[in-house]
Amino acid sequence: MVPVRTFRLSKSRITAGLQCGKRLWLAVHRPELELYSADTQRRFAAGNGVGEIARELYPGGVLIGDGASLSQALRETEQALAQPGDVTLYEATFRHRGVLIRADVLERRDGRYRMIEVKSATRLKEYHLKDIAIQGWVTEGAGVRLDGLSVAVIDTAYVYPGGDDYTGLLREIPVADQARPVMAHIPGWVRGLNELLAGPLPAIRTGAQCRRPFECPFVAFCEGQEGKTRCAPGEERDEDGACAVSPDPALGRLDPAATAFLATLPYPRYYLDFETVQFAVPIWAGTSPFQQVVFQWSCHEERIPGELSHREFLDVSGEAPMRQAAEALLEALGDTGPIFVYHDFEKWRIMEMAAMLPDLKPALDAVAGRLVDLLRLTRDHYQHPALNGSYSLKVVLPTVDAELDHALLEEVQDGLSAQAAYHEAADPATADDRRETLRCSLLEYCSLDTLALVRVAHRFATADVPQ
Repeated sequence: MVPVRTFRLSKSRITAGLQCGKRLWLAVHRPELELYSADTQRRFAAGNGVGEIARELYPGGVLIGDGASLSQALRETEQALAQPGDVTLYEATFRHRGVLIRADVLERRDGRYRMIEVKSATRLKEYHLKDIAIQGWVTEGAGVRLDGLSVAVIDTAYVYPGGDDYTGLLREIPVADQARPVMAHIPGWVRGLNELLAGPLPAIRTGAQCRRPFECPFVAFCEGQEGKTRCAPGEERDEDGACAVSPDPALGRLDPAATAFLATLPYPRYYLDFETVQFAVPIWAGTSPFQQVVFQWSCHEERIPGELSHREFLDVSGEAPMRQAAEALLEALGDTGPIFVYHDFEKWRIMEMAAMLPDLKPALDAVAGRLVDLLRLTRDHYQHPALNGSYSLKVVLPTVDAELDHALLEEVQDGLSAQAAYHEAADPATADDRRETLRCSLLEYCSLDTLALVRVAHRFATADVPQ
């Protein structure tokens, strides 16, 4: 039997191979083709941030291989474990059968070892068990018997009190009973993945595996191989495989009940949209992990039919924006008049503001009571073939007004890119001219969202969609 070549594997490479063999092959043989989205890069950054906090919550440890080579990290781990007594190691490094891992936290107490895998998720997921099973299999294969295996996830009930006190941010879940059965499969995985890597590029077509549990950084390459271009929301492939959609408003069908309902609403009318930012590790006192915090809003006001004015708020200072955003919002919205939004997102954020700012709660509760959900109205009363089952505002908008198009915006085109722009603009290291560019792009994007609400409401209110 010809021996199979052994490739350098790691936890991340094994999990990549389990997601898709082609992804692993490309990661090893064609890494220059990797293309990570801004959202994926933010997820990596969030994970790194949680890992740093974990070192504070499991204190007194030694960071292994900080900036050193992997061989040096292996030596440092061996030396640290050779010392008598209790020990806590961060990034303890082990190798077994060609697989190399670095453990988030490894503790030895009274001669007994336990490993903690730290995740920036809020609950235990299936792939977490594979992760820690691989970590544990390599560690035990290297000669360290583990008496405990745990996954630490973020506790969303935690509220940051300020002062860099993150006690209670993580919730530890023992998983040895679930992870150990998984370990029995790992030798077969390693053998199979080495065989795959020794062969040619696997002929695997794109599919659901490209985005679960994470978006593959090679999906653009694979789709290009298949002659595909990535379709935008609301688009579908025609018989030639090209993305196509007909947003022609003439194809829309509107239930007259929508027009009748809108006719009952008084003036002034307001059209409101929020942009938010969230952090796995909260940075502002009074906020929780992954809480959507409003840093920007746009509001178009229509005091009489067709006469529009616009107000907006944006804070990219990096300071806590909650109170300033709420106070400016209350001033802009006045005491009366319907407030059009799209979905319940704004309602949830207003309720959270009210909980955080008790002195403003009565006024914010009154605002929440004036909201009118255009998404619900659209979903219940409007049809168009280009929607293809989606009622996202960016999909609906071209079917009622082809002149407005978020794709024409350069810097910020959706909520994810708005968050990315916020993070960059609020970074003290960002140059002033770049920060101003981002600020203008954020204002343009959010204003377009509320103008889109105006256009949808006007079309529905005037029944200017063919019946």
